Amino acid sequence: MFSYNPFKVQLIKNKIPEDGLTSAYRCGNLIDLCTGPHLPSADKVKGFKVVKNSSSYWLGNKNNDDLQRVYAVSYPKQSMLDEYLKQQEELAKRDHRNIGPKQDLFHFHTMAAGSAMFFPHGTVIYNKLLDLMRSEYKIRGYSEVISPNVYSSDLWKSSGHYFKYKENIFFIQDNEEEHGLKPMNCPGHCLMFDMVQKSYRDLPIRMADFGVLHRNELKGALSGLTRVRRFQQDDAHIFCRTDQIEAEILGVLDLLDYIYSVFGFEYKLELSTRPEKFLGNIEDWNQAESQLKEALEKFGKAYKINEGDGAFYGPKIDVKLFDVFEREHQCGTVQLDFQLPARFNLQYRTGVVEHEDK
Repeated sequence: MFSYNPFKVQLIKNKIPEDGLTSAYRCGNLIDLCTGPHLPSADKVKGFKVVKNSSSYWLGNKNNDDLQRVYAVSYPKQSMLDEYLKQQEELAKRDHRNIGPKQDLFHFHTMAAGSAMFFPHGTVIYNKLLDLMRSEYKIRGYSEVISPNVYSSDLWKSSGHYFKYKENIFFIQDNEEEHGLKPMNCPGHCLMFDMVQKSYRDLPIRMADFGVLHRNELKGALSGLTRVRRFQQDDAHIFCRTDQIEAEILGVLDLLDYIYSVFGFEYKLELSTRPEKFLGNIEDWNQAESQLKEALEKFGKAYKINEGDGAFYGPKIDVKLFDVFEREHQCGTVQLDFQLPARFNLQYRTGVVEHEDK
């Protein structure tokens, strides 16, 4: 049926298992390979507009054919389409991708895809945001640290990222050795915790890091400052005893609430639980999810359960901000990770001399 289209044939061969099934939908003379459903008839569409087109590599691979991607919107009423287009005009006026370059705050260059270049005025704003976070970290008992940008691939293998996150890490080959640019700070902070012997009296230890991170995002997915390859984040890792977990989570939630209130952001909370592919044992996951849930209950703000959307190493509280048009943006997270301490064999001395507690 689809022999005239090599791209659909490739999808059928690669994505449908032997003796498996897929679906096709007909609309007039068009028969489409699609999970569907399609509209039963095109006369249901009263408002239709092609809004843009762009080039796109087949399956996002630059070695494949260069195709054209066409974007269009449709509505059952022309008035609904008109309302949508008007809203898009207002959005364009407030789009940071337009405002930033016009005001010479930041620019992007093809020589460094997904990596913003901040000009003087943009750098002033950037540094003011860092100053705000530094002042709050100091008040709340965080200690700022500086960690390397490049680590041996052995680190990412120890942490599990090499096997679960490899496609998002930029790797560097140095003679016989392989290194990776860090996409996150957590494994490096584990090394720092392990380098100096700790007592139970030292906990909690709150490490804050504004280090530069790089993630190998697909070029077609890059979008202004919201999806980039190079960035810094107000990132911290807290090492604590199990009896301190709830208080620490509440402290992080209070920090998030304060910072977002400074900028007038409304937000919602979601508890993301164990995904299908996860590290560790279910008992640790159940305990982690229970502690996050108890902290959320005490925090007192409404939240919902987002089943199966946790990270592979642990459950998390996702914080989603609303912009002026009430669109959601995934922003801060509070993650509880039992896997990294076990993988790096992190220990501290308890009150009992002959016993060490992980």
